[in-house]
Amino acid sequence: MSEDIANIDYFIRDLININPTIMAISYMNENGNIIYQTSNWDISPDTIGVLNAWRQQSSSIVVQGVKYSVLQCTPERLVSTNILGQGHIVAASDKGRVLLVYITPDGGAGPAYMDVARTLTQIAGGGAPGAPAARAAPSAPAAPSAPAMPQPSYQQPQQPATPQYQAPPTRPQAEAPESTARQTVPKSSWTSATPDIDMKNIIWEVEEFRKYVERGDFATFLRNLMTVGDQVKIWETLKLIRHLKSLIQLE
Repeated sequence: MSEDIANIDYFIRDLININPTIMAISYMNENGNIIYQTSNWDISPDTIGVLNAWRQQSSSIVVQGVKYSVLQCTPERLVSTNILGQGHIVAASDKGRVLLVYITPDGGAGPAYMDVARTLTQIAGGGAPGAPAARAAPSAPAAPSAPAMPQPSYQQPQQPATPQYQAPPTRPQAEAPESTARQTVPKSSWTSATPDIDMKNIIWEVEEFRKYVERGDFATFLRNLMTVGDQVKIWETLKLIRHLKSLIQLE
């Protein structure tokens, strides 16, 4: 299956313009080989792990060292979010192709999936770049049929375009629009931070609590709590225990 890079570039840029919370995009085949991605990230080392986690319906995925908890997982859809508020990863699959995107923390992962799936359908279906893209809610049912109409005439120029596509020695990348080019996709780092979240302080507090648990202070606290019978503290502690159990199950 040959790929028209100009066609892909058109729809990728159109997707970013329609949904500005979609900041970085990768288009790949079902084996995890990157065909096209925006220049503000490179997730080629992560694609195999993400696709395997997706197929196995794992509870989390890792992109650039950042963990995202999976919210929705079907053969066609992957929706995940970072619990520390570092954004979302959404992906759609169709006809052996995958479109995976990073969404900013203020974006909606669920609504963004609809835009991603629609764009993938246009790319995988051979939609013509000049065709109008109906994104508004009233015309949404007609969106899938728009790229399907020109398919027979679009297939013919694909064959002479094949040598042109094979010529570039490197993977093509698109420049992100100026409004998003200055931003970066989160990566795992001791010094990484998001607005209002200082990761260094978070890591320090977690480390201190680990020491607190290892010294046995936490066990002493629980024993005293059960002896005193403070119902308010017991209830708050139970909520903490339940939350810790849920986090452990994500591993």
